[in-house]
Amino acid sequence: MDLSPLLAAVERGDDTTVFEALEAATADEFTEDDGVRLLAAAAYAGRGDLAWDLVVRWDADPARPWAGGVDPVTWAAEHGAYWVLQALLSRERDPLRADSGHRHALRVALAALESGAGAGSVPPPAHRAVVTDLEAKLGIDRTPDELMARALVHADPRHDDWLASLCRIAQPESQERFDWARAIAEEAENAGDLARRRFAIDAINFLGFGLNPDHDEVPPFSGEAARFLRPRLDTEQDPYALRTVIAAFGGYCSREELQVVLAHAGHPDPGVRRCVAQAFPSLLAGHPEALAALLRLVDDPDPATRASALHSLTYPFGTRVLLDTPALRTALAAHLTDPHFDARLEAAAALDLRGDGRGTAVVEEIRRGVKNRGSRGAVRLEIHHDMLRALTPRT
Repeated sequence: MDLSPLLAAVERGDDTTVFEALEAATADEFTEDDGVRLLAAAAYAGRGDLAWDLVVRWDADPARPWAGGVDPVTWAAEHGAYWVLQALLSRERDPLRADSGHRHALRVALAALESGAGAGSVPPPAHRAVVTDLEAKLGIDRTPDELMARALVHADPRHDDWLASLCRIAQPESQERFDWARAIAEEAENAGDLARRRFAIDAINFLGFGLNPDHDEVPPFSGEAARFLRPRLDTEQDPYALRTVIAAFGGYCSREELQVVLAHAGHPDPGVRRCVAQAFPSLLAGHPEALAALLRLVDDPDPATRASALHSLTYPFGTRVLLDTPALRTALAAHLTDPHFDARLEAAAALDLRGDGRGTAVVEEIRRGVKNRGSRGAVRLEIHHDMLRALTPRT
């Protein structure tokens, strides 16, 4: 194919053109030179998500050098391009070459840190996250304190340095790591150190995710974590930390205990209200007050909170049972014309799952507008299709 228009579309961020071309391509069209050129263009444009799709879905070779002999992993390390690196490391074909290449890339990333490369950029490059993941690939262990120190350089929970450190601390998922995070949180509370408190509570939350498949599904410290978090639901004043406490408590506590988060359904911070809405799939069955609170959040003035509340109503409870009441359907139907796309799609999906033709019609209308996987709502509609199949009685 003539790759020039596609490369230009990547550079200007024209996802419609990019994904239409990808969906129209043959199965092996990007496994050779064209895939390498397109992967490099995605990396140079800062599109880690597109790089991931090219490697994972279209089999672009992540190991082949780019034009001018540029080594992909080394380039990502030098530029602190964390999500590009994740794409490149997703399919390693030659362990011996990878080990050698990773060691060189690690030295490059450390040199970039020393030189202050990318200083002044917004957001700053994620060299520390790159170092953290490359060290993990090479079996180089770092203590939780060292990993936390990397995250706190920018002290931004949205930065990849913060995320990478949390992921490493959560592997292994252990009593020792929980004890460390709890101690840091308590020390930070006493010292009034907000950044350390945020990070430590985040670590407790991540430790409940089960990132290490070799460990039990339920962490042995679940009871201790729930007891540590419970009073902080009442005392935490920082909105970010409170959102994390709610999310973490929901992962460790019993269903009966979780209803205490309802107290925050009217919190002034929309992110806190959104976290409460996201807790509802575990709460709705058997808790009428939870449904009443959720129906209020369905009408929240914040669009993302509204969409989260509506999304909570698309989950089945039990094997094939959906909560269904006239009041719930009325609330859902009111959002079939919601100006916020995600809220409208969630309302339609929830009604469609309940066999309500009003929702089905809107789902089909949205589906007709989907041109490819990159279209808005495409992935959500795939998930919805799978849920419909799971709820359909087998004959």
